Parts: sequence; structure tokens; C-alpha cells
Amino acid sequence: MLALLLSACSSNANQTNTNAGNGNTASNNGQNQSTETPEPTAVSEPSTDVDNEPPEAATPEDAAAAVILALKEDDMSALAVYIHPVKGLLFSPYAHIDTATAKVFPASSLPALTDPTVYNWGSFDGSGDPISLTFQQYYDKFVYDKDFMEPETVGVDQIKGLGNTIVNIEDVFPNSFVMDYYFSGFDPQYGGMDWESLILVLEELNGAWYVSAIVHSQWTI
Repeated sequence: MLALLLSACSSNANQTNTNAGNGNTASNNGQNQSTETPEPTAVSEPSTDVDNEPPEAATPEDAAAAVILALKEDDMSALAVYIHPVKGLLFSPYAHIDTATAKVFPASSLPALTDPTVYNWGSFDGSGDPISLTFQQYYDKFVYDKDFMEPETVGVDQIKGLGNTIVNIEDVFPNSFVMDYYFSGFDPQYGGMDWESLILVLEELNGAWYVSAIVHSQWTI
């Protein structure tokens, strides 16, 4: 009788251990199987600092330096930043400004160098023929036809190139400040009659300086 009781107890213990082991296996299988949804990879947000505008020019020299660099680099976007916000930018092929024919562009309408439009910029000295050119053609002949970034001398609020043309910049732009980028000549055989200047006419508005006119100057007939 004692032997039968011991045998029954042993059988029940083995069955309990087997069931416990099976339960543990099922539980482990559930834990090893991930049920989480993967998180998306973070995308960097674009920078919100879009204020790349250059600082306002505190002096006429600062404005002139920025403008002459923009002209050298053919950078019309940089030039537009310094165009007078009220008067716009006047282009004159000669130092005597003909206000009836000079072209004036606000910053928002400054042509691109690729603009195919032919504009009337005034009249050629001597012949009187109309100066009918695209902006690129005018730019190459009457704006940056020499390396005015590296002139022979600079007239700081002074006109350096003087000939038989009456310079009327002060009449058209009273109390303005001029920077005259001047070459006294290029070929000795002309005895200085092939001098050239690029004159920037600068004006102050609300504490900042802007360019109001770009004037090309040379010997005229």
C-alpha cells in the first residue's frame, strides 16, 4: 500500500512540472515576438534663418564698396539691395545727365543681364545716334567696360575726370556724395584723351546710404 501511494505522488509531480514548463515556453515565445511599430527616421527641419540680407551701408564709402563689387561680379541681385528705395537707379552714359532720356529702374525692376529688351539710353556723343542697346550691351559699354574695382585713383566726393562736358550731377542730385573711379588714360598716343571714369552717385535715406545713379564719364566731342 505504501509503495502505491509513493508511485501516485511521483506521477502527479511530473505532470505538474511538465505543464509548468509548457506554460513558460508559451510565455517566452510571446515575449520574443516584437509587437511595436517602428518609428520613422527623423528628418532635419530646414533652417528658418533666411535673413541673409547684407547690412545697411552706414557710410557712402560702404555703399560704394558694395556697389562696385557687385558691378565687377555682374551680380544684379547684390546691386539691387543698394538701389535707392525711393528714387531708383539712374543710368547715364555721360557725365552730363540728360534727365529726359536717362533710364531709371527701381530695385524690383532692375533688368537681368540676359534681358533681351532693347532700351533707348540716350544719344551717342558726336553722332547723336540713339543708344539702342540691351542691358548687357549697355553694361559692357557704359558701366563696367574697365576694371573700375582697381582704378588708377578714386575721387572721394570729387570728380576726377574733366573734359568739355558740363558735369551736372550736383544739379540733378543736390547734396549727394560721389565716388569717381578714374583712369587717366590707356594709350600714350592719345595724350590722356582716352581717360574714363565710373561715377557712383550716393544718397542717404533714414540713416542708410544708397546708390541713386551710375554715371559713365569720358572725353566727349
